[in-house]
Amino acid sequence: MKKAKRTRQNGDNEISTLGKIFLFFKSLKERFGKLRIVKRTIEKQKELAGYEGAESPVETKISLGFWIARIIAVILLSLILVLSLLFGGRIISYDNVYYMFKDIEYINSFNESMPQTLSYSKPLTNQDFSCFKGGLAVVGDSEFKFFTSSGRATLTQGSEYSDPKICASDSYALIYDRGNRSFSVYNSFVSLYSETLDFPISSAHMADNGSFCIVTKNKNYGSCVKTYGNDFKLLSEYSKNDYIISAEMSANGKYMVVLSLESLNGNAKTTLDLVQTGKDKLKFSVELPGVMPYSASFISKDRIVLISKESAVVFDINGNVKNEYKFTGRLMNADVSDDGFLLSFDETSTGKVSLVSVFDENGHLKRSFRTDDAVFDMKLNGDFVYLLCDREIRRYNLNSVSNEFKSVPFDEESAKLAVFEEGDIMACTPTVAYYISFN
Repeated sequence: MKKAKRTRQNGDNEISTLGKIFLFFKSLKERFGKLRIVKRTIEKQKELAGYEGAESPVETKISLGFWIARIIAVILLSLILVLSLLFGGRIISYDNVYYMFKDIEYINSFNESMPQTLSYSKPLTNQDFSCFKGGLAVVGDSEFKFFTSSGRATLTQGSEYSDPKICASDSYALIYDRGNRSFSVYNSFVSLYSETLDFPISSAHMADNGSFCIVTKNKNYGSCVKTYGNDFKLLSEYSKNDYIISAEMSANGKYMVVLSLESLNGNAKTTLDLVQTGKDKLKFSVELPGVMPYSASFISKDRIVLISKESAVVFDINGNVKNEYKFTGRLMNADVSDDGFLLSFDETSTGKVSLVSVFDENGHLKRSFRTDDAVFDMKLNGDFVYLLCDREIRRYNLNSVSNEFKSVPFDEESAKLAVFEEGDIMACTPTVAYYISFN
C-alpha cells in the first residue's frame, strides 16, 4: 500500500534570519574597510613619490563616481536582501548575496591550478567525497572540509556524525548522518539549514537546482521520502509500507524516482515509482517480482536506469522499457552519469580479470573491454572512463578505436575517485586527496 500526502515539517530545524543579516552587514563592513585602507595607502605612496596633491581633478571625478556607484550598489543590495527575506527568497536569497560577497576574495584564484595534494586536518574514517562548486567536499566522522578549485579551504568543521554521507549540487551540499536523524545543508562557507528528524535517515539526494529529498520513515508507514524545495521548506512526504531503498530527484527537481522492496510470500518484489514532486502525483509505477534491486537513477531528464543483481533496465519518463541488459558475470561496480552508465563484472570469480561495459543514456552498449586487474572504483565522464585498479589509475578514451589507455601509478589503499566536470580527477584517501593528471 502506498500513499502520497502533504504534511507539515516535523523535528527540530535551525535557520536564523537575524544571524544572516548580521553576517551580511559584517562582511560588507569588512569589505569597505579594506577598500578605505587601500585608498589611504595609495595616497601616502603618491605623497612620498613627490606628488604635490594626493589626487588630481580627473582622479577626483573618477573617485567620486566610484563612491556614488558604491553607495547605490549598497542600497540596492540591501533592498534586494530585505525584500527576498520578507517574500521567501526563492529567486534571490540572502545565501546567494552572502556567498557572492564571501567569494570575492577567491576571484583571483580562478586561474590557479589545483594543487597536487589536498590535506585534511584529521584522518577521516567513514569518509565520503563529492565534487562541489569546482572544488572538493570531504566528510568523515571527525571532520567536514570544503576546498575551492585552487585548493583553498573554505570550511573546516568538526564532525559528530558517526556515518556521514554527502550529496552536492551546483548550489548546496547536503550532509547527513546515515542511520541517525540529523542532516545539514551548506554553501561553501557555512551551514544554511539543519534539521533533526523523528526517525533515522537511510539515504538522501540533492537535485542540481538545490531541491532535495530525505529517505526516512514516519509513525504510520514503514518508509517515507521527505521532499524539500531549494528554499529548505518541506514540500511533501511520499509514504509506503514497502522498504524504500533509495530516492533520487531529476536535475530540475520536477520528478523523483523511488525504489522500494517488499517480501511477497518469501520472494522479493521490487517497485519502481516515478513521482511528480510538489504535486504528489504518481506518474508511473512498475512492479518487478523476483528482482533484487541495487539502485535507480536518472541518466537524463527523461531516462531512468534500474540496476539490479541480474540486469540493467532503462525506462523512459512514461515507464516504457527502452532497453535491458542481462548480466553474464557478477556485478562489482556501477557508476551513473549524465553521459550514460558504467558497469564492471567479475567473470572469473577470482577478481583478477574484470569486464567493463559502457552504455549510453538509452541503455545501448557503447564499448566493452577487459582489464587484467581488479577494479576498486570507476567513473564515467564524457568520453572518458577512469578506473582505480591495483597500483594504478587508468583512463580510457571512448573515441579511440582500440582499448588502449593511459595510466598513472597509484598504490594508496582505501581510495575513492572524484571526477570534475572538466575531466580532472582526485583520488581521495582517508588522510589526503591526490590530484591526478594524465597529461
